[in-house]
Amino acid sequence: MINSKKECQVDLEFTTEHYNPEEGEERLGKCSAQVFFKNEKPRPAINVTCTRFMEKSKRQQEDYLLYKHMKQLKDPLDVVSIPDSHGHIDPSLRPIWDLAFLGSSYVMWEKTTQFLHYYMAQLSSVKQWKTDEDAIDFDYMVLLHEFSTQEIIPCRIHLVWHPSKPLKVKYHCQGPQAPEEASGIEEGSAVAPTTGLINY
Repeated sequence: MINSKKECQVDLEFTTEHYNPEEGEERLGKCSAQVFFKNEKPRPAINVTCTRFMEKSKRQQEDYLLYKHMKQLKDPLDVVSIPDSHGHIDPSLRPIWDLAFLGSSYVMWEKTTQFLHYYMAQLSSVKQWKTDEDAIDFDYMVLLHEFSTQEIIPCRIHLVWHPSKPLKVKYHCQGPQAPEEASGIEEGSAVAPTTGLINY
């Protein structure tokens, strides 16, 4: 639906699946959403309602296991090119890809307009920082593929994650015009889809 003020509303219905392909294609829930674009500006407003999500306790357990694994690494991660040149993601690096995808989804949502939409094509570098805090800190570079223009946009992202706290994301993207910077906090799990974002 498009009105005279160039505002566009898109109504969607979709199902959710477990993101980890090793889990098979288990259908986790049904969702309906309204997406509002205003005057071709980025960052659409989204209203999502979902049913039959994975149980909260199971999500929290999976998040904690990932968090524990990351915290027990003897050396901070310093990885390049996920997936590799053959499109393969080593199973040991899948959690890194998942966390990067989660943080990048915030960036893609911030940049999306009625006519521009993005997908994370590659995680080209990632560094995990050892800190005295409980949270896990990552700096990483992703390549975002913009579908309508076929542009590949590099974005540097800083992500701070703890399973019991909101995800914190700061980013800087290079585009065909001026570079963009933003930051924010995303409520949610590293496993389950989220229903909202808090603007900075």
